[in-house]
Amino acid sequence: MEENPKQLIGAWTQAIGTVVAAIGSTPSVPIDTNSKRGLGLIGNVLQATGNGLEADSQRSLNYGKLGNIIQATGNVTVSIGLAIDFPGDTEERLVISGDLIQALGAITALGSADKSYIFIGNSLQAVGNSLQAIGGVRELKEEERKAIGHSQVSNEVLIASGSWIQALGTILLAVGLTLEGKK
Repeated sequence: MEENPKQLIGAWTQAIGTVVAAIGSTPSVPIDTNSKRGLGLIGNVLQATGNGLEADSQRSLNYGKLGNIIQATGNVTVSIGLAIDFPGDTEERLVISGDLIQALGAITALGSADKSYIFIGNSLQAVGNSLQAIGGVRELKEEERKAIGHSQVSNEVLIASGSWIQALGTILLAVGLTLEGKK
């Protein structure tokens, strides 16, 4: 494979962003809510930047490039939800929508998965983003669930688990791309 520094920088920027966002979503991290929100915002901006760099590094439109564009759109959607103080549940809905858009991007990128690390990495991202979205939906429905007496797994733990699964997927992609470039 010909070395593509922009793609490599993008992959690592995205990986760093997912880790930063995952730290912000982890309930056991002893920082205040605003700081966690800030980590989520910074992490998603880094992810959008990384996805944008990766998409820009590819000359032709293929599933990988399209997947990166879609994922960047999802990250921007989450970032808007975290950056702007919207009334009602608009923030939560933007974050959920952004997570689902990111999952769609990862699934789209599977169309170009010609290496196992690309397939596994994007699959993990899709699963992680989907879990985050499910946790977000559950948070929106929490009052309804309490009213009908459903027991539930902690939404925060579900979101954090999804964040770390997504981070694992991006790290796997970045490491695989790095090792492939050294061949």
